[in-house]
Amino acid sequence: MLNVLKAFQSIVKTYTVELFERETNCKRLKATITFIDGSKLFIKDYNFSSERKYSYHWADRYGKLIIRWDNAPHWHQLTTFPHHKHIGSSERVEPSLEIDLNAVLMFIKRQISD
Repeated sequence: MLNVLKAFQSIVKTYTVELFERETNCKRLKATITFIDGSKLFIKDYNFSSERKYSYHWADRYGKLIIRWDNAPHWHQLTTFPHHKHIGSSERVEPSLEIDLNAVLMFIKRQISD
């Protein structure tokens, strides 16, 4: 994660790692990134052997959802199932190609830099 954050230091103000555990085939990461515009990205990325669960929740400085990317398997009709994003609310769901921290930060950087 630190190498990824280094590549995006122009938009990252601070970050905290609330949880990082690594065992044989398992990894759990929970962290928060605060960006230069005051928005925050709440990260949950868990790998259990052959299964991965993630959620990247991006909220504005007031806590309002901007976008949440996740892979909870409940939107079967999407072309990128189980990967999807909630835009502005939990009800507005779209396909998502951003499935890792690097891709999510690239997306956010484009939004903040505009």
